[in-house]
Amino acid sequence: MTKDSALIMKPRDYSDIIKLQDPGILEDFFNEPLPYFVATVSGALAAGKSGWILSSGRLVQAMLKGRLFEQWSKEVKKLQEAGHIPEDFADKKYKYGFQTWVELMTIIDEESPDADRLGALKAMFFAVNKIGATDGERIRAYQLWQIAKQLNSGELMLLRTAYLKRSQYASEATHPSYVNSYSHWASYMAKEIGHNSRGLIDLHEKKPTEIGLLTARYLDDGSAISDQNARLSELGLAFCANIENYEIEMRGIGNSK
Repeated sequence: MTKDSALIMKPRDYSDIIKLQDPGILEDFFNEPLPYFVATVSGALAAGKSGWILSSGRLVQAMLKGRLFEQWSKEVKKLQEAGHIPEDFADKKYKYGFQTWVELMTIIDEESPDADRLGALKAMFFAVNKIGATDGERIRAYQLWQIAKQLNSGELMLLRTAYLKRSQYASEATHPSYVNSYSHWASYMAKEIGHNSRGLIDLHEKKPTEIGLLTARYLDDGSAISDQNARLSELGLAFCANIENYEIEMRGIGNSK
């Protein structure tokens, strides 16, 4: 292994994220997130004697993370300025506020999530932290946050399509027997998503069904479904509504995707 390609990493120290609970540091992060992140990377490089060696690939990944942090900080700042989430949302008086903040920052840091997954996580963060939410609403939103962490982009895309097409699905069936047919539902969703892959639908419907966002298939061969809301359960509707509400809020403050 060459010196340039070597990668020796110590276990991730999350103290830099935990410190963001401090109001002063949190404000610095929101004002200049990318320089803040670059400074952290530079500090890691400067600490070479203590065992940090970063390959060029890691530096590129660090810049991607920096961009994600920058985008996210701008969105949170706009939500605060618009009065949609508290300035001090990380304060312990807000149930799950700091917890979701640290978890989302950690996911960005460790996974650099794609746009679909990051969008869903942001939406659940907003639902947990929005001004005016009752404790009960925050508890439900936090549970939906935990669900969002389990889903990938393909699963989220399927849920979104079912949500957007829930009213049209039954009415657009070409034959009454198709309404309760899993095969028809899968083909319909594949076409609406645009990839036209029944196999991908078969794959991506499993997890949402397992955790209760989609209603279960029935009959011995699993060939039948409930056509109501294009299979979305009450929990699935609430999950998708959180994403929709977040997108509406962001468009309202001039930060549409």
